[in-house]
Formats: sequence, C-alpha cells, structure tokens
Amino acid sequence: MTATDRTTTGPGDRDAATVGALPADAGTVDEPGGPTDGTRSARGLSTATAISLGLRLLGMVVGMATTSVLARYLNPEGYGVFALALTLGTAAAQVADMGTTITVSSRIAREKASAGRILSTGLVIRTSVALAATVALLICAAQGLFGESSAVVSVVAIATPLSAASILTAGAMARFRPEVSAILALVQGVLWLVAVVVIAGTGGDVVLLAWFFVAVVVLQTGVGVAINRRLVPLGRPSWAEAGRIFALSWPLAISALAVMAYYRLGSVILFHLQGAAEVGYYSAAYKFLDVAQLGPAMLVAPLLPIVANSMSMDPHRRTLVFSLATRTGAVIGVGTAVMLIALAPALVAYLYGDEFGPAVAPLVLLAVAFIGVTLGYVGTTICSALGLVRPIAVLTVSVAVINIAAMFWACARWGATGAAAVAAGTELIIGVATCLLAARAMASRLPVREMASVFVAGAVTILVLWLVRLPWPVEAALAGVMFGGAVLVARALTPADLKRVLSRKAL
Repeated sequence: MTATDRTTTGPGDRDAATVGALPADAGTVDEPGGPTDGTRSARGLSTATAISLGLRLLGMVVGMATTSVLARYLNPEGYGVFALALTLGTAAAQVADMGTTITVSSRIAREKASAGRILSTGLVIRTSVALAATVALLICAAQGLFGESSAVVSVVAIATPLSAASILTAGAMARFRPEVSAILALVQGVLWLVAVVVIAGTGGDVVLLAWFFVAVVVLQTGVGVAINRRLVPLGRPSWAEAGRIFALSWPLAISALAVMAYYRLGSVILFHLQGAAEVGYYSAAYKFLDVAQLGPAMLVAPLLPIVANSMSMDPHRRTLVFSLATRTGAVIGVGTAVMLIALAPALVAYLYGDEFGPAVAPLVLLAVAFIGVTLGYVGTTICSALGLVRPIAVLTVSVAVINIAAMFWACARWGATGAAAVAAGTELIIGVATCLLAARAMASRLPVREMASVFVAGAVTILVLWLVRLPWPVEAALAGVMFGGAVLVARALTPADLKRVLSRKAL
C-alpha cells in the first residue's frame, strides 16, 4: 500500500508529499518562455522529477549515514526501543492525516481560485486530529503500555501535532513542485544526522535522543511553513470546505487506519512477543525499504496530475499512460528487490555491523515485499486521482484483519523473520489488487505479459546469483546486467517509452 516515506529512524513525516499533483491539461505544450501555470510537457515533468530525485538521492545518503551511526550506537535492543517509539509516533501522524493531504492537493489542482481556503481548512482539520492522537499516545505511554519504550514514546508524541504542517505541501503537490518536499526531506536529514552524531559523541541516552528528535521536527516544520506559504498563501478556514474535504476523504481515512493496523501494529506485536532486539532487526531491515521507496515516489510524482486528466484523453492514449506506469512500476519494484537480495548480507554488515546479522533474512523477505509496495504506489495513486477510493478502503480493511492475525502467529514462531514474511504477503496482495482496481478505473488493460516477463527476469536473476557464489560487487554488477538486459529483450520497457517521457509534448 502506498505510504509516503516509511521512516523508522528519522523525523521525516510520512506524508511529506512524495506524490505530486499538477493542474495540467493533458494536451498542452510548454510555451517558449517556459511552462505557464498549470501546464507541463512530458519533458517538463521529467526535469522537475529529476531535480527532486537528485535532492532525494543526497538525502538518502545522509539518511543511511544517520541510520548506521544510530544503530551502531544503540545496539539491536536500544535501536528497537527507539524504532518502536518512532513507529508509534508516525502511526499517530498517519491516522491524523485521514486522507486529508491527497484530498486537499487534488482539490487545489482543480479549484485554483479557492486554493488558500481549501489549504487552511485542511490544516485545521489535520491539526485538530493530530492533537487528539497526541493525547491518546501520552495516555497509553503513562499507563506503561509500551514497556521500556513508554518514556521515549511520551517524548516523541509531542512532535505529532507538528506533523499537521506537512499538509502545506499539498500546495506544492498541486503546483507540481516536487523539489519542495525534497528540500524539506534533505533539511530534516541533515539536522537529524547532526543530532545523532552529537548524542553518540556525548553518550546521551535514548530519551535525550527523543528530545533531539522533537527539536529537529520543530525546525523542519518552521522551514516547511516558510517555503510553502510562498506557493499557496493561506486563506480563511470554513465549515463548508471542511464538509467537502470530509466527504471526499473519509474512505481514505478508513484506508489509513487499516494500513496503520497492518503495517505499524506489526512492530508492536513483535515487541510484545519477542522483545526490543527483534524489533531492532526488523526495523533495521525495513530501513532499506524506506530508502528504496525513493524510486516509486519519483514515479508517481508526475503520474497523479496526468491521471487526474486522463478521462478526457482518447482510449488509446489513456491505455498508453496506464501501461507505461504499471510496466515501469514492475521494473522498479522487481529490480530493486533483486539488488536488495543480492546485497543483503553486505548491506547489513557494512551499515549495522555483525550484531545485526539476524536482520539479513528479514531484509530478503522485505525485498520481495517491495515489489508489492511499488505496485501499490502506482495503483493507489491512480485510484485516488480518479476518486475510486471506496474499493481501496474495503481492500485494506479486509487485508488488515488477516494480517494482524497472521502477525501474532508468525512473530511468535519466527520473530522478525516471521513479521517480514507476513509483510511480504500483505504488500503483494495489496499491490496486485490495487493495480487491478486502477485498470478498471482507467478503463484500460493491465499489461500482464510485459509485467510477467519482468517477474520471470527477476526470478531467473536471483536463481543464477544463488547458484553462483561471487564477491558482492561482482554479484551486484551481474544482477544489474542480467536483469536490465532481460527487461529490454522482453520489451517490458522500450526505447520508444523513453522517447515519450522526454518528449516536448504532453505525455
């Protein structure tokens, strides 16, 4: 299921705008002097996305350095305690969003004259719910429901209301300014790295680290407010706008609760059944997926505005857009999974040290889960852009019930590895199902043959790597060449697709 920025070791807000929206007419071409407001060519979309990608790659390097320092300093058990606290804080922020951000972004893209009023109303809604979520977290922490993580949770919870400011990035989404969220992510990454290095250097405890977390969120929020207010100035909130937002966002709110249940509660279940160390292994493995989500996030950034106008396209063009999006999603998901599986032992040893050796098996399983994550990004983005959100809510609630039951069983038997296996199954089901729903919403055919060829190419590549044991740099190079060559040979992606993306005309 798509969820932006699944961080477990940093203060970045999950809904900090990793998908973009643009009020663009699907058939427009850039003016000679540059794109006019509300129009972007395929090349313009690609350029803006590339700039954001560069900023996020830099942020990725900073984030992995931070994670390495943090994990080595805290050891598996301490890392698990802190990761659980951040997981709960992020879950509260997720619940507080209730689908408001994507609803506000979509409405701003279509109703530019009312942008300020819509954005300010969304901010009030988000802040109010975030405050309620904070109170709930503090009460639970005071009752000691989170064991040794309770003290850390009580501090982290203070930052939850500040997550409401992330809805201001909806203006950047609607204006297709993906670099705004990328800049915010980079700022928080650098600040968090400095905080972690200071704590590790001075020998501070995990509670002090939590206070530094709150300080970084405060600074990040201030920067975000300063940047976003220049894009869409806030107006006066209104009850009428709140009613419209609630009418559109309630199915997304149910989906968010379900996603929180099957994604976030897994760590809580694992903590209570197996202890903090197993949560540390699981969180360490999941951090690689946090970073890898850069790929699908960049894919859906230009996708949302295109899809929002897709029903006015002719059927052939609409099918072309859907086919390119799903084929690219499959290549990104499977390709990333292949590389993570090939490099899992080396990545864990290099970044975390030998103490985190048990995180290798969960990482391999979570690499498989990433295929579903990427397809989920594509499917849910398309469905949300076209207003097909009720089936998504039914799907996520149904899967959440099964997931939680499976988590209790798997975590009790296999710890972090069991949790990762359940996560893999869950994400694959969600990814495939949302793509099928998206195909129906777009009135298009899912490119089954091309996507199946990608899955086969990935499986064959992994099989070869398993049979032929080589040094990890050689394995990585071999995996890239084999998988990339197979994708081209099978024509899952073609040179013609690249030409379309780089065209000066609209996609």
